[in-house]
Amino acid sequence: MSLFPIIGFAQENRPHECKADEMMKKHFELHPESKAEYEKFEKYTQDFIKKMGSNKNSLNNRISNPTYIIPVVFHVYGESQSNVKVNYQKVVDLLEQINLNFNGINTDSNTVDPDFQSIRGALSIEFRLAKIDPTGKATSGVVFHPFKGGYGNGGGYDAEIGTDAWDNTKYMNVYIQNDLYANKDLYQSGVAWYPDSYMTSVNTARVVYNGRYIFNAAGTVASNEFSDTFTHEFGHWLNLQHTFNVLCSTSNPGNDGDGVADTPVENMSSGLGCTAGNNCLGQKVNVENYMGYNGSAGCYKMFTNGQVNRMLAALNHPSRINLWKPANLAATGVANTPPRLTLSNSTFTENLDNSGRVSLDGTVASAPTSTITLNSATFAVPNGTTLTAGTHFTSSLPAGLTAAIVVTSPTTATLTINGAATSHPKSQVLNSSITFLNPAITGGTTSLGSTTALALTFSYKDPYKIVTGTPLESYANPIATTVTTNSGAPWKYFIINPELSDDAGYGAWYYGANQLKLETYWKGLVCETGTRNISLIPACTTITNANNIGYPIGTPGQLDVYTPTYTTWSGKTAYVGFRNQFEGYNINGYFKLIVGANGSGYSVTEFRYNTQPYGSITTPCTLLSTADVDTTNSETSIYPNPVSDVLNIKTKGEIKSVTVYDLSGRKINAPVTGHKVDLKNCQSGTYLIDIETSLGKSSQKFIKK
Repeated sequence: MSLFPIIGFAQENRPHECKADEMMKKHFELHPESKAEYEKFEKYTQDFIKKMGSNKNSLNNRISNPTYIIPVVFHVYGESQSNVKVNYQKVVDLLEQINLNFNGINTDSNTVDPDFQSIRGALSIEFRLAKIDPTGKATSGVVFHPFKGGYGNGGGYDAEIGTDAWDNTKYMNVYIQNDLYANKDLYQSGVAWYPDSYMTSVNTARVVYNGRYIFNAAGTVASNEFSDTFTHEFGHWLNLQHTFNVLCSTSNPGNDGDGVADTPVENMSSGLGCTAGNNCLGQKVNVENYMGYNGSAGCYKMFTNGQVNRMLAALNHPSRINLWKPANLAATGVANTPPRLTLSNSTFTENLDNSGRVSLDGTVASAPTSTITLNSATFAVPNGTTLTAGTHFTSSLPAGLTAAIVVTSPTTATLTINGAATSHPKSQVLNSSITFLNPAITGGTTSLGSTTALALTFSYKDPYKIVTGTPLESYANPIATTVTTNSGAPWKYFIINPELSDDAGYGAWYYGANQLKLETYWKGLVCETGTRNISLIPACTTITNANNIGYPIGTPGQLDVYTPTYTTWSGKTAYVGFRNQFEGYNINGYFKLIVGANGSGYSVTEFRYNTQPYGSITTPCTLLSTADVDTTNSETSIYPNPVSDVLNIKTKGEIKSVTVYDLSGRKINAPVTGHKVDLKNCQSGTYLIDIETSLGKSSQKFIKK
């Protein structure tokens, strides 16, 4: 019986292990030609390493003139992932730390274990955000898309990935998603694929990483820990294997495990953490190596010389070699001589108020501005001049938005996006542009070379809504189900709406005599402060982001509905507030629970939630379940239904009160004059009306057109 709820405890609030090995194996099964290429290139790699001999790559003291430059584009799916903001500056900081790691000048490099200092290697490389997009327009190299997951899978998403990708022969493509495998596990950290010509040819070569693990300023402890994990995935992209790829064996002491001679083999994928230990051959394990799992405990610090040589070989792979060639660096805008037109931010996201106005990361506080910079060119107008649309530039912005460009120096200007889009559904991701005209630039736009336009992307959100429903059986079988738990049926799994971005699964659990639990699989519920006792929320109560949220721990630490010392719910019908996620943001909702006397069992009969980020939701002030509406008072009726503006009440009794509610339980301002209810200011949708007359009460449903 207890096996079922324990399933949820495999998901902990820490990043889960990389699945590069698993995904490469799956890819090889689907594409035998890729496996043949990999084996052939592995022979080249080993020959390359032998030719390099004991070459020690000097540790750089700065990244001013790297040997290799790689143009990178970040595709970010949702500006919030597990309620963590992902914006342009965070990506910049992240890439800065990754570059320090590869060059061996990370801030903790001087604390590497002395036993491994002599083999600590550095790759003279810099990953740079692309400054010119595939159409030749100026870009920031960070592109935002609507919330989506699944790009960590080894198949099933290739068409979508290929559509979103920038040419894999010219750009390294990195995808930031919250749900890497589209399985509601939001704790998977990242995955990447080794160099592969087939993947490059169909634009699916990639690194995928979880945005919840992108923190603020580079150099902070939290930021370093997860940028080091990201470094691990970049290592895979450059053909590095896990240091435990083949485990230690006394019967095969010559095995080097990962194709690199100077990384000691390991007994298991992890287990030592940051504590020094030996393998089965008595050799000290390099727990600080980026390509192991031990360092994920917080001590990733180094690559070895052998790993650097292996990455140097990878840069000559057919799928990687064009990326760092001079012609491609110029074409993508990352050469040491910058392009003549650059843009600091190229993506604008609709504000959380769902108004059609935009900002840099969906918050009103982040003004929708971007800095335009000219290199080896100047503006042809004085400082402080506002450029004129149609004279100095043209634009193709969404209807309702306008561009204001103010020149701030001979070589800089500030772009501001004003107004509100007149149409802004989530499906409308608009790729727009601003193109400069001759009067704006000294000597005309030929002074800008081939890049005369700015690439802009606008992403939007669907209108927020209250979602209501009854529990469903499972993801595989999403049909309505009865959720009841008692001594005869101690466990019942159910889900709410699968559209939620966090796990929508829950479990009703009769844990034992006088003890009832609600399994949430690590999600939060409104609880009594300082306890794991689930709060009884009465009717007509608003649940907000300020409510005290309790989270479970391992068995038997799930959240409690009823215990011998917490009996508030005995014999009650009331509501449980829950916290989940929708498109990467925290949202609020509730379940309706009917609990038996003395903890004999309970049922979950319905749920509701608000898709507005951090939005509130109010429990019903009356009987709001449309399946349970009381229409027994045949003396009272309403018409027309559906209704446009005025709803009429027909009754033989005297009207005492009339109240209109939406399906979240909120009272609606609907003036009543005599037998008429004014609904002109109500939005379209389904409503419930309570009518009390001298003959009794009636609750009825109606539709506002």
